[in-house]
Amino acid sequence: MKLPSCWNCEHEFKLHQLVWNVRLHCPNCKKKQFLTKESRFNTLLFSPIPVIIISIMNSLNISWLVIIPISLCLLIIFMAIAPYFYRFTDKEAPFV
Repeated sequence: MKLPSCWNCEHEFKLHQLVWNVRLHCPNCKKKQFLTKESRFNTLLFSPIPVIIISIMNSLNISWLVIIPISLCLLIIFMAIAPYFYRFTDKEAPFV
Protein backbone atom coordinates (compact mmCIF):
# COMPACT_ATOMS: atom_id res chain seq x y z
CA MET A 1 0.00 0.00 0.00
CA LYS A 2 1.03 3.56 -0.61
CA LEU A 3 0.71 6.62 1.59
CA PRO A 4 -1.50 9.42 0.26
CA SER A 5 -0.22 12.42 -1.63
CA CYS A 6 -1.22 16.07 -1.84
CA TRP A 7 -4.16 16.79 -4.14
CA ASN A 8 -2.35 19.83 -5.55
CA CYS A 9 1.36 19.02 -5.96
CA GLU A 10 1.36 15.21 -5.53
CA HIS A 11 3.82 15.43 -2.62
CA GLU A 12 3.73 12.08 -0.81
CA PHE A 13 3.21 12.45 2.93
CA LYS A 14 5.23 10.62 5.54
CA LEU A 15 3.50 8.40 8.09
CA HIS A 16 4.36 10.59 11.09
CA GLN A 17 2.82 13.63 9.36
CA LEU A 18 -0.48 11.81 8.93
CA VAL A 19 -0.67 10.24 12.38
CA TRP A 20 -0.04 13.34 14.50
CA ASN A 21 -1.55 16.20 12.46
CA VAL A 22 -5.25 16.84 12.85
CA ARG A 23 -5.38 19.81 10.46
CA LEU A 24 -3.15 18.79 7.63
CA HIS A 25 -1.41 21.14 5.23
CA CYS A 26 1.00 20.03 2.54
CA PRO A 27 4.58 20.84 3.59
CA ASN A 28 5.48 21.43 -0.05
CA CYS A 29 2.72 23.72 -1.42
CA LYS A 30 1.04 24.67 1.93
CA LYS A 31 -2.45 23.81 0.63
CA LYS A 32 -4.99 22.46 3.11
CA GLN A 33 -5.84 18.78 2.74
CA PHE A 34 -9.33 17.37 3.30
CA LEU A 35 -10.16 13.68 3.53
CA THR A 36 -12.44 12.41 0.79
CA LYS A 37 -15.80 10.99 1.72
CA GLU A 38 -14.60 7.50 0.76
CA SER A 39 -11.50 7.82 2.96
CA ARG A 40 -13.54 8.79 5.99
CA PHE A 41 -15.93 5.91 5.36
CA ASN A 42 -13.10 3.39 4.94
CA THR A 43 -11.44 4.41 8.20
CA LEU A 44 -14.81 4.42 9.96
CA LEU A 45 -15.25 0.74 9.04
CA PHE A 46 -12.25 -0.20 11.19
CA SER A 47 -13.19 1.77 14.29
CA PRO A 48 -15.68 -0.73 15.80
CA ILE A 49 -13.14 -3.57 15.73
CA PRO A 50 -11.35 -2.61 18.99
CA VAL A 51 -14.69 -2.06 20.74
CA ILE A 52 -15.89 -5.50 19.66
CA ILE A 53 -12.65 -7.16 20.79
CA ILE A 54 -12.76 -5.38 24.16
CA SER A 55 -16.42 -6.36 24.63
CA ILE A 56 -15.64 -10.00 23.87
CA MET A 57 -12.71 -10.03 26.30
CA ASN A 58 -14.87 -8.37 28.96
CA SER A 59 -17.66 -10.90 28.47
CA LEU A 60 -15.11 -13.70 28.89
CA ASN A 61 -14.15 -12.19 32.25
CA ILE A 62 -10.61 -11.43 31.18
CA SER A 63 -8.80 -9.16 33.62
CA TRP A 64 -8.54 -5.45 32.88
CA LEU A 65 -4.79 -5.84 33.41
CA VAL A 66 -4.82 -7.77 30.13
CA ILE A 67 -7.51 -5.79 28.32
CA ILE A 68 -5.85 -2.38 28.74
CA PRO A 69 -2.47 -3.31 27.13
CA ILE A 70 -4.26 -5.10 24.30
CA SER A 71 -6.45 -2.04 23.77
CA LEU A 72 -3.40 0.22 23.63
CA CYS A 73 -1.76 -2.10 21.09
CA LEU A 74 -4.92 -2.06 18.97
CA LEU A 75 -4.98 1.74 19.10
CA ILE A 76 -1.35 1.95 17.95
CA ILE A 77 -2.00 -0.52 15.14
CA PHE A 78 -5.08 1.41 14.02
CA MET A 79 -3.17 4.70 14.03
CA ALA A 80 -0.40 3.13 11.97
CA ILE A 81 -2.69 1.51 9.40
CA ALA A 82 -5.38 4.19 8.96
CA PRO A 83 -3.21 6.70 7.00
CA TYR A 84 -2.80 4.15 4.21
CA PHE A 85 -6.53 4.49 3.53
CA TYR A 86 -6.46 8.29 3.35
CA ARG A 87 -7.00 10.16 0.09
CA PHE A 88 -7.10 13.95 -0.06
CA THR A 89 -9.12 16.52 -1.93
CA ASP A 90 -9.30 20.30 -2.08
CA LYS A 91 -12.83 20.63 -0.67
CA GLU A 92 -14.39 19.41 2.52
CA ALA A 93 -17.32 17.18 1.60
CA PRO A 94 -20.24 16.29 3.87
CA PHE A 95 -20.12 12.78 5.24
CA VAL A 96 -23.63 11.91 4.12
